[in-house]
Order: sequence, then C-alpha cells, then structure tokens
Amino acid sequence: MRKWAIPLLAIYLIASGALTLFKVSLPSASLILSALAIAAGVLLLLGGAQIRLSRNLGGILLAIWLILVGALALLNVSLPSQEILLGLVAMAAGVLLLLRR
Repeated sequence: MRKWAIPLLAIYLIASGALTLFKVSLPSASLILSALAIAAGVLLLLGGAQIRLSRNLGGILLAIWLILVGALALLNVSLPSQEILLGLVAMAAGVLLLLRR
C-alpha cells in the first residue's frame, strides 16, 4: 500500500504547487486534487497500520491532513477555523516527520 501512497502524495504536491504558482485554472482540478489527497492519505494510513504508532505519528498526521484537505474540498464543506486547524495539523506532521529523520 505504501508504495502507492508516496507517488500519489508527490503528484498531489507537485500539481497543487504548480497550479498555485503559475495561477493555472483547470476544469475539475479541485476534484482531481481532492481525490489524490484522499487516496494518498488513506494509503498512508493503511500502510502505517503495520508500524508502531509512536514511530509513525508524523506519517499518521500527514495522512489525516491529506484526508481532511481532500474531503473538505470534495464535499465543499467549511468548518469554523478550518485554516487554523489544517495549519496546526500540517505543522505538527512536518515537525514530527523532521524529528523522525
């Protein structure tokens, strides 16, 4: 499962960054990015199920962040303080991933 998660995550990050950086608007781009984020997050969670939670907490938070970003965009849902919540989860995942290295 994990062998598919990392390439999907990479495609999501590259596409998301390129669309934002070059200010490109494509039909169905948000739908495709949302699906990529959810798929990568789910595959990361499924792949991480075999690894101890304490060693992979950064990966689990990354997976949760991906699923939240994808689901909120796909379902067109807005939560109070959504950007703050997603930012905190992203920062925590990043710090934990860096500390694991």
